[in-house]
Amino acid sequence: MKQIVLRSPVVLYETVEALYQHVNGLSVEGRKRDLLQKFGSKLTRTEREQIEQSCALAAKVAEAACTGLEDGPALETFFRKWETESKWQNTCLSKLMIFSFLDIRTTDLEQSLQRTRQSAEERLNGPYLLRDINSGGISFYAAEPGQPIPQLAGLMIEEQYRWRLYKLLTNYSAMFDELSALLRPAAQRVQDILPRILPQLQPVYDHWEQYFSCHPFSELLERFTNQSMQLAEMDTYINLSLVAGGDMIYTYDELACSDCHQVYLGVLLHENFRVDRLKMTDDGICSLLKLVADRSKFELLRRCARQPSYCQQLSREMGLTTATISRHMRLLLEAGLVRARKGESRIYYT
Repeated sequence: MKQIVLRSPVVLYETVEALYQHVNGLSVEGRKRDLLQKFGSKLTRTEREQIEQSCALAAKVAEAACTGLEDGPALETFFRKWETESKWQNTCLSKLMIFSFLDIRTTDLEQSLQRTRQSAEERLNGPYLLRDINSGGISFYAAEPGQPIPQLAGLMIEEQYRWRLYKLLTNYSAMFDELSALLRPAAQRVQDILPRILPQLQPVYDHWEQYFSCHPFSELLERFTNQSMQLAEMDTYINLSLVAGGDMIYTYDELACSDCHQVYLGVLLHENFRVDRLKMTDDGICSLLKLVADRSKFELLRRCARQPSYCQQLSREMGLTTATISRHMRLLLEAGLVRARKGESRIYYT
């Protein structure tokens, strides 16, 4: 199966990320600072210079998207962050509406909008069950015809977010029209600036193209996240994200993209980055201690240390809901305290 590095950013994706950062007081510069603080000692001078250059280009794209942007209730509704314990699960309404159905291979703005809406309507008009929501959008289970739609009770989100998600699922088209009107001016500015940015990004594209010609994406995934997954035999498309420079979002859900895997790889990332608790900041150490001080999470660590375990098994043994176990495991995974291996039908944690 092929691994294809696409040579142009997805305008719609970049615009959503830029507005999300604007509303929540985030920045590309902040993401760069966090990455260098965590991994900077492992980088060569040339690698650091490349990250600095990429950050400057990404900041220009974010600035173009937000130039002349008028703050207001609509912007807050669609882009204000849904706070959770886990950074990976932090999201917003617009990310759920766009990222859940976006085709990474379509970079043009109007085509992206059209295909995203079409994909969403096809999925939401058919039988489905919800697996999870996170920064990459909504993950779906396949459902048999006649099965109830949708089951929100199992999702570990606050009640206010549960209601917003229900409105999204039942009134998607009308909400999409409102979001599209909000996105178009900013996205057009992003689309206009990209021709001036792309020539300077060619060394980065060349680098990743060379890397993926020799290494499977699963190897990079394990380095970054401690997750080992046997991906279905489909082509993998990789698109470098400018504004979401320190993030990696990937899809392996069969309903999210039926004929390929999709990877959004932050332009600030480097293949030598890996989960490493030895270089943690004081804040990181305090967060880690707070995490393992929770009795349920500590007991999960003990059980996974004895033998590889999966969420449904741990749920039965500990008397907690599967959704609660899943949320706890996500936090332990982010902290680098467990590893995940995806089997044919479930994810095992060690």
